Amino acid sequence: MRLEVRITRHINRLFAHAQDTLDNRELKEEIHSNLAARIDDYISQGMSEEKAFHTAIQHIAGMDQVMSDHRKVERVPYWTSLLQSTLIYSLIAWIIAIPMRVLMQGSAINNLLMIVSLIVGGTYVVYMLINRGNDPVCSVKTTVIRFPTLMQWNRRIWWLWAAFILVLWGTQAALRFGSNIWFNRPIQVDGPYQFAVIVIAFAIPLLSIIIPLVVHRAYRIVSKYEVSDVL
Repeated sequence: MRLEVRITRHINRLFAHAQDTLDNRELKEEIHSNLAARIDDYISQGMSEEKAFHTAIQHIAGMDQVMSDHRKVERVPYWTSLLQSTLIYSLIAWIIAIPMRVLMQGSAINNLLMIVSLIVGGTYVVYMLINRGNDPVCSVKTTVIRFPTLMQWNRRIWWLWAAFILVLWGTQAALRFGSNIWFNRPIQVDGPYQFAVIVIAFAIPLLSIIIPLVVHRAYRIVSKYEVSDVL
């Protein structure tokens, strides 16, 4: 509990002169969880609680860094982690789409996901080979992330995806059941095969969830690989 209080007090000092807005409150919660995770990692590596705390807070130099529009992250670990996650998501979606090949649309989606997985996997392998000889101890190559923009897209992408799903489901329902609903006729499903076809048709759009998942992952790992200017 004592460590939790110290983390809270440190973050409150950072935000002492910041406005109490929703974005700032979310940022405080994000920093709090990331600091706690860093400290736990350092303690598990054998550091004392005191040293782990001071080592972790070095990643946040002050409000200029916290509120900056740009964050510097370790380039190779950041993109490697993001490519790994993208590959995992695409492979899972490809496996899930295999039973959907009973439909022509499902077969096309399954083939598309296989191609995406191959492209992402190939990119990951090439990227690892290119950066294999880099010594992370001697020099840390960084890339700049526009954090507020990424934070906004992390929130918006889920609403856009939900709207996209609702539009596709509405279109699918109109195409399949529109005439029945319009003429007030009962909707009939002739056997388990047709039922499976209908379920698959509505399930296919859900595979697009890999897009918001990748954006969310890109946002979540910024703090993990962020580079501090403090030595």
